[in-house]
Parts: sequence; C-alpha cells; structure tokens
Amino acid sequence: MRFSSLTVLLAPLAFTFTLAKPTGNDKIPTPGGHRPSSSVYEITAGGSLSILGAAVHVLAADGNIVHVSTASVGGQVPTKLTGDSSRALQTNGWIAYAWWLNPGLAPISSFATTWVVPPAPETYHGQTIFLFNGIQPNASSAILQPVLQYGPSNAGGNASWAVAIWFVYSTGNAFFTTPVPVDPGATLEATITLIASNGTTFDYNAQFSNVPGTSMNVTGSRELTFAVETLEAYGVSSISDYPVGSTVFEGIQLGLVDDATPSVVWSHEDDAADGVLLAVDRDGANDARMTITY
Repeated sequence: MRFSSLTVLLAPLAFTFTLAKPTGNDKIPTPGGHRPSSSVYEITAGGSLSILGAAVHVLAADGNIVHVSTASVGGQVPTKLTGDSSRALQTNGWIAYAWWLNPGLAPISSFATTWVVPPAPETYHGQTIFLFNGIQPNASSAILQPVLQYGPSNAGGNASWAVAIWFVYSTGNAFFTTPVPVDPGATLEATITLIASNGTTFDYNAQFSNVPGTSMNVTGSRELTFAVETLEAYGVSSISDYPVGSTVFEGIQLGLVDDATPSVVWSHEDDAADGVLLAVDRDGANDARMTITY
C-alpha cells in the first residue's frame, strides 16, 4: 500500500497498549491469519530466529536457545478476502494490498516503506487492523513483516496503536517482537534487509528503523521474493471500524543484490465495493507511493 502524510494529527491516545495475551488454544488474529496462542512466540529484546531445516530456534540476545519450534512449509499465508454475507464489508484477511514478485532476478536486498500512524478508528468493538510491508517466499509459506497494529492480536493489544516485527508461517507458528506503542501522527520507517546468504539460505533483518526495540533477525530462511504492502483486518463490521481518511505508503524503495534496481510495476487488489480503495500513485522501485482510502 501507499501512505501519504496525514494532515490531521490527533493528540496522543489516552489508551496504553495492553499486553494482555490469550492463553491455550484461544484463536486470536496475527498478521497472517488466526492462530492459537500456544503456537505464537514472543522474541524478547535482542533475540532472533534461526531456521535449521524443519526446526526454528528462538534465540535470546546472548545466543542461547530459549525455544525450539517447527517450521511449517505447506499452505499459503491467507490473502483472499473473506466476508460474512450478513455484513456489508469484507471482514477478515487482506482487505487491500499491492504486490511485486521477483521474476528470478538477483535476490531482493532491501525493501523499505514510510508511513504515518493514522488516527484511531471512530468505532472500536475489538476489531483488529494491521498495516505493513512484507516479503514472502515464492510459495507464500511464510512472511516477514514490520507491522503497525490496532486492536487485539496474539501479541496483546487494545484500542491503541503499536508496532512489532512478525515472522509468520502460513500454517502453524508465528513469532513477534515485543510491541512498542506509537501515537497517531508518528512517522514509521519500516525496512527489511538481506544481511547474508550462501546462495541456498538467506538471513534477513526487519525493523522500524526509527523505533527502538523493533528489530528481528531471521537466519536460514528461504529466499524472500514476493514483496507486499497490505491492509489486513479482522472483525470489521462497518467502515467506521477503519481509521479516518486515508493512509499513504510512500518512499517505497526496493533494491536487489549488487545494487541493481528492478523494473517494478505494482499489481493491487482492494475492496472497492465496500469503499476501501488502494491507488498506486507512483509506480517503480524507487520512491513508489500508494494510498489506501477508507
């Protein structure tokens, strides 16, 4: 998606981001579909993920293994819009999104997007809003994404905005950094960077470069090839459940290894029938821009 600078800035929210997490098999949204809380893991400050074949090691800041999980390789991260026939709006999944698939060029070395935290929705009844840029492997079996969240998820949440990095498998486990509260009007600079590769496995870092405590390293990944800009939502029942106005993803930069610049044309889908629109204002790999209007 694209975002533009918002002209209406709200005073900081009175809410605090509540890390009240579900337990057991309660299924709560992640930016990759609903998951039981038992399959979602928090990565504490300085921690990282190491993928070794079918195993995923959650590492503490000192490199010690604190949890071993299973990598899921089947299925796809859900992208299709799903709705309840009794409602006017699409309610769950990727509501509006743009994408570019690397057609086999050099690996993506960096993917950066800037946007502004929007105003809070006019109505809140426990719905969840995710805004992010992210990259997936060809099979869409996982996604690495710097995420802005409003409402509840497996990371906790309330009627306030917060940011975290997520690595979510299409089926099974999901991992996130500790959410950091942000206020409407704050500028976010989200980056995903290839930090090393042996040609078979790939190591990445994702972070909000201007928000401390939001960095995650993922080593041993498949190559990430499918770049997306996305509005994802769960439990939306009226247009007022979305932020007011529009959100602009801008300053979008997508680079390849060896400083190559690909020719990028962004494809996109939205929920125009319900008034949620995505427009590609400026195409390309350098300084692209997209606007989501609610």
